[in-house]
Amino acid sequence: MQAATVVINRRALRHNLQRLRELAPASKLVAVVKANAYGHGLLETARTLPDADAFGVARLEEALRLRAGGITQPILLLEGFFEATDLPVISAQHLHTAVHNEEQLAALEAAGLDEPVTVWMKLDTGMHRLGVRPEKAEAFYQRLTQCKNVRQPVNIVSHFARADEPECGATEQQLDIFNTFCEGKPGQRSIAASGGILLWPQSHF
Repeated sequence: MQAATVVINRRALRHNLQRLRELAPASKLVAVVKANAYGHGLLETARTLPDADAFGVARLEEALRLRAGGITQPILLLEGFFEATDLPVISAQHLHTAVHNEEQLAALEAAGLDEPVTVWMKLDTGMHRLGVRPEKAEAFYQRLTQCKNVRQPVNIVSHFARADEPECGATEQQLDIFNTFCEGKPGQRSIAASGGILLWPQSHF
């Protein structure tokens, strides 16, 4: 019995990126290549998408593999860092990191870094997987703005829970929470994954 194989058409992958760019022409696109690009090959996939504005990964090891492989675009650690000892590496490699809990924030405040790091504060607008709850978000954000180890301005990110269900009402609620919190704050914003790009143009920042 032959093992199953998957053949990835690189031209189709590049076409998909271009199509998303056409749908959100004023936005920057982060190509998420976590978990070995979902099993399709981390470096191979990243090298196939040289026009991506940035790449998203789950772990520091993945980001370092991309850097070692010659990837120069911004790389975002979508779940942030897991140890305070990761921070000097993140700073030295000019990586971006999500920050979504008190432990990460405290580690940032206590670190002694040569250069500040680019931070994306993750706001929990309804996915309830990772992120700062809205009632705690303003105080969390203010601490980030005052942290010497954070490159200003602080960016803000969230994630839709049900973007592929346009009639359920959840996405509108998440957008309302996100927009209310972001109002008047500088920095980049991001909330739309593929479903948001395809179905929710008002989520294109």
